[in-house]
Formats: sequence, C-alpha cells, structure tokens
Amino acid sequence: MSDHLSQQLTMLQSVERALSNFKKVGRANYTAAKIRQRMSTLKETWTRCIEKHAILARAFTAEQQRTMDYFSNTIFENCEEYYETTLDYMADCLEELDPTPTRTSLSQSTISTAEPSSFSLTHLPPIQLPPFSGNVEDWESFRDRFTSLIIQNTELTAFSRMHFLASSLTGRAFDTIKSIQITADNFEIAWKTLVSRFDNKRRLVDVHVSALYSLPTVARESAVELNALRDKANRAIASLKNLNRSPDQMLSDMLVFSVTQKLDHATRKAWKLKTGDDPNIPSYEALDRFLDTRIRALEEISPANASKFLRAPKVTSANATAAGLSCPLCRAAHFINKCPQFLRRTPSQRLEVILKAKRCVNCLSAKHAVQTCPSQYSCRICQSKHHSMLHVDSASSSTASAVSQKNETSSSVSSDSIAITSATALCSQLTGVALPQMLLATARVTVGAPSGRTLTVRALLDQGSEITFITERLAQTLRMRRIRQPLSISAVGGMNAGTCQFAAKIRIAPINQAAPVFTTTASILRSLTKYSPYKANSNYDWSYLSDLNLADPNPTSADPIEILIGADLYGELLLSGVRKGAPGQPIAQQTIFGWVLSGPIYLAFFRSGPGYSLSSH
Repeated sequence: MSDHLSQQLTMLQSVERALSNFKKVGRANYTAAKIRQRMSTLKETWTRCIEKHAILARAFTAEQQRTMDYFSNTIFENCEEYYETTLDYMADCLEELDPTPTRTSLSQSTISTAEPSSFSLTHLPPIQLPPFSGNVEDWESFRDRFTSLIIQNTELTAFSRMHFLASSLTGRAFDTIKSIQITADNFEIAWKTLVSRFDNKRRLVDVHVSALYSLPTVARESAVELNALRDKANRAIASLKNLNRSPDQMLSDMLVFSVTQKLDHATRKAWKLKTGDDPNIPSYEALDRFLDTRIRALEEISPANASKFLRAPKVTSANATAAGLSCPLCRAAHFINKCPQFLRRTPSQRLEVILKAKRCVNCLSAKHAVQTCPSQYSCRICQSKHHSMLHVDSASSSTASAVSQKNETSSSVSSDSIAITSATALCSQLTGVALPQMLLATARVTVGAPSGRTLTVRALLDQGSEITFITERLAQTLRMRRIRQPLSISAVGGMNAGTCQFAAKIRIAPINQAAPVFTTTASILRSLTKYSPYKANSNYDWSYLSDLNLADPNPTSADPIEILIGADLYGELLLSGVRKGAPGQPIAQQTIFGWVLSGPIYLAFFRSGPGYSLSSH
C-alpha cells in the first residue's frame, strides 16, 4: 500500500503543477492542438488518481484513515479543485483559439465518424449525482440521471462507472451492492442487481398514486399555492403515464390504493402476499374478489359469541400506554405503589408522600378521601384503614398514632385530582397469582446524524413496530435535518395514536465501535413510551447471564427511551445466540449491540440464596 500511496501523491502533485506548467508556455505559443493534448493528458492523469484513490480507500479501515495525513487532510478532495480550475482555464484558452460556432458548424456525419474528442465534456460542470439511499420515490430520477450521465458517456471506462455507482449509493441502496467488489468487470453485475431490487413497477405505481392522495389542501385563494398543487398532480400523473398506465388503469390503481389503506394490518398483509408473485399490477376487480373470499372465510370460522370477550389485564407496551396515568414522584406511567422511588422509602416517608399528593391513605387513589374510600381492603398487618405499604411497626408508636389520626382527620385531603383509570385495580391486594413484571429488549446505542454529530442513547428493540421512531429531544440535540413525512400511527387494539409530521435520516451503530452502521429514516415523536421496568430491592438470581456482555448494562433502569428500533432494522440486528433460564426468568438474545433481555422477572424477585447483581455488568 505504501507504493500505491507514493504513486498517488506523485500524480496529485502532477495535477497541481499542470496549470503553472501550462502558463509557462505563454499565450502567444498556444495552439488548439497543444491545448487539447494538455487537456487529454490532464484527464488521463486524473482518471488514474480516481482509481488509485478507490484502491486506497478500500485498503485502510476508518480508524487507520483517521491517522493518515492523506485522508485526514483531504488531499485528494483538495486536489480536485486544482484539476477543475486547470481544466476550466484550458477550456477558455481553447475557446479563444477555436470558438464553439466553428466546431458546431461541422456536419453531423463528420462529428459522428470522428474519434471522441478531448473537449466533449470540457464545458460541462463536473458530474455530481445526488445520492440514492434506497427510497423508492427517488429511484426513477436517479436511474435516468445515472443512465444519461454515466452509462451512456463514452468517455468513461467501466471502472469509472463502477466508481461513480458506488460513490452515489447510501443506506439500503449501498447494502444491495456492498458485497460486490469495485472492479471494471463487476459494473454490469452491480447495476443489474440495483435495477432488479428497486425498478419495481408495482411499487412505483403505489408511490405515484400515494402522491396524488397526499396533495396538500389549498387553504386560501392563492395563485402560487394553486400552481404548486397543479404541478404536483401533473407530475404524479405524468409519472404514471411513463409507466404505460392508461386512464382506466390509473383509476383502478387509485381505487386499489384507497381501499387497501383502509384494511386492517392482517388483511393488508394477506393481500400483499397473494399478489407478491404476480408480475402484473393487480386491478380493483382482483382486490374485490380477494375481499369477497376473505369475508366468507371469516364468517365461517368466527364463533357466534365472538363479541363477548372477557376483559383482559393491562400490560405495558411500547406502542400504547395508559392515558392519564402519572406517578406523582417520577411522573412515569405507573401506579405509585409500583414506583421504584416510592418502594425505596420507609413507611413514614411514604405516608408523607401520599399526604402531600392529597391521596387516599387506604387505596392510594387521588379520586377521593379515606372516609369515602370504596375499597373493601385494609392493612394486611393490623387490619386498620390504611395501605399495607404505609404500616409502621408498633415500636414506633408516635408514627403509628399519626397514621391513625390521619385516617380520622383526612377530610383535609382534597378529592380533586387527575382521574386514574381503574381505581379498583389500584387498591386491590391480589390473593391469587399476580401478573409477572416484564422486561423489554433495551440496548445502549450510538445514534448519528448525516452532519456527523453522534449521541449515545437508550434504545428499545420493538419488532411490533413497522418503522423506527426517535424522540423530538434527540432530533434537536443532533440538529437533524427534517423531512416532511406525514404518518398516521395506530397502537394496540387498532386505536389511533395520532400523527407524525416529520422524519429524519439517522445512523445507528454499537457503542464504542465504528461498525457495523445501519441507516434508516426514523419518524419523530415528542415521546415514544413511558416504559419503566419494576426494579426490585433484592438481587436477581440470574447467574446464567453472568458471562454475557449485555447491550443495556442496567436493563431495569428508569432512563428514558430515545429511539424505538422497529421491524425495518430488527432482523438485521439479531445474531444466533439465545440463553434461557428457569421459567419466570428473562431470555437473552444475542444482537449486534450485545445481549438483550426480555420476558418475565416475577419469580426472580422471590428466589432465595445467593443473588446475581445485574448492574455489575
């Protein structure tokens, strides 16, 4: 590699000296032939510089490149400006000696039979293709530009085309060809692979029909807004015509899109699977037949009493949390008797918290005073009218009497407070088997913006989410460039969880590692989830995890979730390792970030014997 680097530096110095050497000839001695020869030599040298730069970029890792002056000082990029300045100066001199009208007056037959000249691209700006990240909306524009400027450019070699292709791809698009080596022979293979992946006529039709349905509403009489609306509509219609869609077919496409957007997730998934192998774009008649068949099937297999379901117990989900539920201590979405801060306090301190929050000392509810408490339960230790968590031992008589007095004179406690759903569940003492506490798969990851800013945050791996989300706070901290991308979000039970207006491109990588890096477009929400796992005071008996490198060193932490990694990346993060414990203990899954824990932790809190402190890892 040292020989390659030495050769590269020599050629770059030659490019930098080209302008001064050319001026030494003197304008009086310039001829069109000399200028064309100098330009041709300069272009050949620069082409070899590009090829040599690609070899060096592949030979050294990112860490090695940061320690090398060639990469850290951007020598190659700085030399590119010398090259363009020199080429522009030579082109101006050639224009003075051989004006453009003289050359363009040649017959078409002469030009077509002549050998490709050195000035064919001289007057054009440098080729700068916008990067393609894998978004279907950008594919047609990228495909047409690359075909016109690169593939059909006779002055470029196959290796140069491959170099331009690899340099113009990012994200999922680059992942499509990253296993293909950058060589001249592999250009056709790489381009065909990219076309087969993204040149999907059915997906392109969906994109353009979606653009028609997403046209903005003109709120006031404005020529500018009306013109923008018409341009967007005509652009989408023209794109459909370019896909050879007739007016009748476009109407069918719009009906299919409109109806499928109203289907439930399972039915829409079944429709996509049914039409996935058909190369033809499905018509509305095909969708109507599919729905008719599915309706009859569901009617036959649905039980007669399908509408009479038992009320299920509440669970914590990353996509839905109980509305209106807020702990007065930590403001998280859980009852106060589940709050880690509340559990760490003494009974006397807990009583002070309850009284300060103006809650019932018997059931801890904020809806009423203790005299009007509807709960039939009382202290399990002394049977008095206060919560068991507020019971004070008889040795502390003064404190115990204080509790009794507060029970009798609690009329001063206001019953005006925020409504809490299901007060009965809040105060009930379960005599049967309690629901186990659950851990969700969390990890500490590094999130980066295209600008280069990074931040280490806590992530939740949620296969139940179709896309990735980030918080508003994270987007502002990294100063991310926002993309307007309206999105309707549905939660558990099909409930409407609101809309998301903006998204941003992000990079996700393990902490303290430069690779692998995953790129995606994440929607931005003000908050993602109020998930806060229950943290026991005792140690955990999780010795089967003692040798694992956890992705989240403290999975029971109350730290907020700043990024929710959905199914768009979930499959790429998983590795083959799985570690299971006894029933009632969490399972460990190996990922790119380390081992993530998920599952019940109920039994772990009540095991006896030597414990295993999870926070030590």
